[in-house]
Amino acid sequence: MNHKLICSGLLLLATVAAFSQQDETDVTNVTKVTIINPGLSYEARIGKFQTLYMQGFMSMSGYFSYSDALGTESAFYFDPAADIQYRYYYNGRKRFEMEKRTEMNSMNYVTVMSEFILSKMRLTTDYIDESKRRAISRFGVGWGFQRNYAQHFSLDLNLGLGYLLSKGTSYNWNGQLTTKTISTPTFMGQFNIGFWLNKSKK
Repeated sequence: MNHKLICSGLLLLATVAAFSQQDETDVTNVTKVTIINPGLSYEARIGKFQTLYMQGFMSMSGYFSYSDALGTESAFYFDPAADIQYRYYYNGRKRFEMEKRTEMNSMNYVTVMSEFILSKMRLTTDYIDESKRRAISRFGVGWGFQRNYAQHFSLDLNLGLGYLLSKGTSYNWNGQLTTKTISTPTFMGQFNIGFWLNKSKK
């Protein structure tokens, strides 16, 4: 058998394999700095369209309330937090065929989300601020989209429904402080803008 023919065939197969591995709709690892909720995130590829997203950040939140009895109340919180998500990107092929950017996971996704915050914040107006930081945990599912533009600007938004677990302190019927475990349905979501840090493709 002609050795040149065999070598040519192997070279062709290697080229096809390499091309298939470099599909423009495949996800990739992405590192970002976030500005809203300032922090650092890393998104690791775990499948062709699947990633594990991890973020450490400072959560910014607050409230403002008014009542005839108590007047106005307001507070602002700046708390350490972490976010872990499983993401499945589903519309890469459609975006690619429409000649829209898919690089750096610039696609829509469905996600399973978990978020952890260490905060003194009250959960509702039925509770008071805690004297010490305690864990607030939220778990849920959602939908989102990410756009990592060629100029390194990044936009990431997700919304969903989940469940909240935490401790809450309030006054009981005889005016004494009491603390209990709270578990309740909750809305989930994040809006992040920032910059991706990967090396640009030439």
